[in-house]
Amino acid sequence: MTTTVAHRVAGSLDTLIHDGLRALDITATERERVVSRYTQLGEALDEHWIATRGDNSISPQGSFALGTVVRNVHRSDDIDIDCVALKDVAKASVGQAELKADVGIAARKYARSACSGGPELSQCSRCWTLSWPGMHLDILPAIPNDDAGGSNIWITDREVSRWLPSNPGGYADWFRGRMHAQLLHERAVEAKRLEVEDVPEWQVRTVLQRVVQALKRHRDIYFSDRLDERPSSIVITTLAAHAYTGSGDLYEVLRNLPAEMARHLTRVQGRWTLPNPVQDGENFTDSWASEPERAEYFFEWVEEAERTFRSFGMSKGLERTLPLLESAFGSRFATAASASLGQSLFGARQRGQLYVGNRGTLSAATGGVAAGSYSVKGHRFGGGPTR
Repeated sequence: MTTTVAHRVAGSLDTLIHDGLRALDITATERERVVSRYTQLGEALDEHWIATRGDNSISPQGSFALGTVVRNVHRSDDIDIDCVALKDVAKASVGQAELKADVGIAARKYARSACSGGPELSQCSRCWTLSWPGMHLDILPAIPNDDAGGSNIWITDREVSRWLPSNPGGYADWFRGRMHAQLLHERAVEAKRLEVEDVPEWQVRTVLQRVVQALKRHRDIYFSDRLDERPSSIVITTLAAHAYTGSGDLYEVLRNLPAEMARHLTRVQGRWTLPNPVQDGENFTDSWASEPERAEYFFEWVEEAERTFRSFGMSKGLERTLPLLESAFGSRFATAASASLGQSLFGARQRGQLYVGNRGTLSAATGGVAAGSYSVKGHRFGGGPTR
């Protein structure tokens, strides 16, 4: 059974990692701001595209849609959001460079409007970026893939010279399917805790979502001085989802998953392959063929992640684990984990469940106590031991 919020043990590694990752989440206020901004941008695009067939839209993709947003350690812990701007026109009626330029015109109008908050607009090879303090919104131009139907779309390649099939909505559905049962369970647990009938999906995080956050954060820390060598988030997310079995608490899954991830990569005629589970013919590791060093970087990192995560459980005493967590996930994570540990130890002390081991380490006992340990007496606020 997967550990839920209701059954998480105070002071455990599972709890420390969970609470540390919560500090890397997008907050409710930030989420509201993101939705407001891309909704307003969508209105600007729809007004700009008044002459189209009428089903223009803007929608989040990537980590925001998957519930795996994690703050950028290399950008002062700000957040990146990816969106698809869909212009409802036929493929034969617009060119790739023309579409990108057209989205840029509308994005520039929005950036200059009173409701936008004055973001800066910049561009990369195939998308536009709106930047506010603490937030970056990437806008990927797209058109419907009428031949494939459904949520399939056409996007441009990095040279803005040819159309590529994509299906971010289908991928999000596939990812949610890998954790469907637990997602329903976590929502039910949270609804009961809050004493409400239902909670939105975005308010809960499953073990799989937390593990993907942890993997991406560790990757960013590990490659902090060589960001261009980082394995892509789509590769990490896809491999983690394939390797996830649906059981185990957060630390147990985090400890074991890296060793399983690489097993879902295959080699076909000497090329590494990781198929897009919802897009026939797309290989997420296609760039590894022309840049074989990217495969080396991935295997280097995933082996380090396995060693690092396993080392957490080998540390003697929770307070000695915190430096390891900070090294792996950064100071923001460690500060939140430390606060969680402090609250757990304080509560254990008040309940008479705090012990000092024979090596001088503190632990909050929930079961048996190691030989040679002794209890630390609690204290009333007025002074004196509790009885």
